[in-house]
Order: sequence, then C-alpha cells, then structure tokens
Amino acid sequence: MGKAPILSSTQQAQLDVLRQMGSSIHKMSKMINKSRSSIRRYLDDPLNYGKKQKESKGRPRKTTARDERNVLRLVSNSAKSLNEVRSELKLSISKTTVHNIIRKSGTIVRQKMVKAPKMTDVHKEKRLEFVKKNLATKWSTILFSDEKKWNLDGPDGNRSYWRDLRKDPQIFSRRNFGGGSLMTWAGFCDGKKMKLQFISTRETSLAYQETLQKAIVPFFRNRKRTHLFQQDNAAIHKSRSTMAWLAAKGIKDLSWPACSPDLNPIENLWGLLARRVYHNGRQFNNIGELKDALQKEWDLVTEQELKNLVASMPNRLIEVIQKNGGETSY
Repeated sequence: MGKAPILSSTQQAQLDVLRQMGSSIHKMSKMINKSRSSIRRYLDDPLNYGKKQKESKGRPRKTTARDERNVLRLVSNSAKSLNEVRSELKLSISKTTVHNIIRKSGTIVRQKMVKAPKMTDVHKEKRLEFVKKNLATKWSTILFSDEKKWNLDGPDGNRSYWRDLRKDPQIFSRRNFGGGSLMTWAGFCDGKKMKLQFISTRETSLAYQETLQKAIVPFFRNRKRTHLFQQDNAAIHKSRSTMAWLAAKGIKDLSWPACSPDLNPIENLWGLLARRVYHNGRQFNNIGELKDALQKEWDLVTEQELKNLVASMPNRLIEVIQKNGGETSY
C-alpha cells in the first residue's frame, strides 16, 4: 500500500486558520479538497506531522548544471514567464524549481512596478468581515466582472523582464502620448465566459447599464434566484441609477469590499490575457489590430482555465485571514 499524501505547508496553514475559526472537519475537507482522514492526521499532532517523511532521504536533483546554465541564459534580459522557460527548454520541473535556479544565480532579478490600492485599517476590517461572511459561498454561482484598459504599446506601468545585472538595461520604445488605448469589460461564471465588450474609456452609469444589458442580462434570465453578480465599487457601478437598474432586472449584487482586486479572480484572467496579447513584447500599430488580438485571445480562454480561477476563491479568503485583512499574493 502506498504512503498517504502529505498535506502541503499551505494546506496546513489553512487548516490552522479554519481550526481557530471553529470549522468542522467536514467543512475543512470541502475547503481544501482533502480527505477527512488526512486532515485528522494533521490535527491530531500538527507538531510531528509528516516528520518521518521529512527525515527520509531526499529525491535526486532533476536538473543538471547545464540545465541551470540554459535557464539563466534564456531568461537573461527577457520577459519570458517561468512556464515559457520550462516549455522552451523541455524541462520536467516545476515553476518553483525554475524560479529557485534564477534566484540563486545572484545576478538576475525580476524588475516590476506593481500598482496597489492604499489599504487602511477600516478596509482590512471590512475585508475580514467579507471573508467570514462568505466562507461557505458557492463561488461557481458568482458572475465575476471587471473593466481593463489596453494600450498599443503594452500594459500601463507593468512591463517587466528578467534583468541581467551584468548587462545594460533593456529599453522599451513607447510612442509619444501613448499611441492610443482601448477599454474592455469582461465577465465569467464558473466555466462560462460572457461576450467580451469593447467600451468607452469614459464610461458613464447609463453606458455601463447598456453594457450589462448586452453582457449579463441574457445570462441571468433563468438564474436570478441562484446566482449573484460581482462588481467592484467604482462610481458607475454603485451609483443609484445602476443599483436601481440591477434591481429592476432582478439581478442581485454581491457586496464587495473596497480595495480588493486581489480577491477577484478576473484580475488573474486579465494577467493571463495580457501575457498572451503582448507576448514577447508585442506592440500594435492601431486600435483595430489590438482589438482583433484581444478578441482572439479571449475566445481561446478555456473552460478549465476559468474553473481553476473560481476554485482559487477559498484559498484567497483564507489568505486574507492569515494576513489579518491585508493584501494577498493573488
């Protein structure tokens, strides 16, 4: 008989949080998708859990010195993702292993400017309230939504690459005044995508309602009693006009905490699209080209990719608790 699978350190931390909250083993099992017997083994003796396995002899290295040199050569001053590195070099190792090879080099660092909303203690408190209220929420019944601006020359302030400190920095050519931009609205529920909407960069409440009329009203026609609509707290989303419009359509709005893009899995979907649309530093000559590329990549997003994003919601909530309401790593 094979050995029982060992819970990861992340799963153990999640169980510690759920135990403090008084959750049942049955609920814990559903939250982290592990058997109740595995959970009991950890909870019975967390200090010595997996000790024998940890003391066993480690597995042989999966990479050679040559593999590691190839990794460093490939990422040097490039914008390639860890998955792209694995694929191009045909390495049967995890993303974590690739990242560790790069990190240990001491000469290559990831340079990236991240924009994040300023979070106050009140925001953190509201986020914790939201998490505790929604621990048992069935996320496959939530229609997640968001808007995103796209530029001809790439994402705003989010261009990054593996900087080789031994070489001159890469220069990114950007046109004066940005060269033009495009705004989109997108939504998805479980594995189902809404139609990608191309909207004005200066959307009003009325225009937003027209977008929703085309994008989500058909979806909610037979789901008003079972599904909720998620949107952030932008002014046009929460205006009296929009909230009255949603009520008139019988669409229930999920109360969403401020400054919480990390809780919305559609942010990860935007990241996925951006990597594909701007692959290898691609830039566009005009709005038409950019629009076509966006539509093509949106159409190629798979049902399983969307389901995986929805499945991440319990972990997002638990991480908010672990960070006492602070920003998560998602």
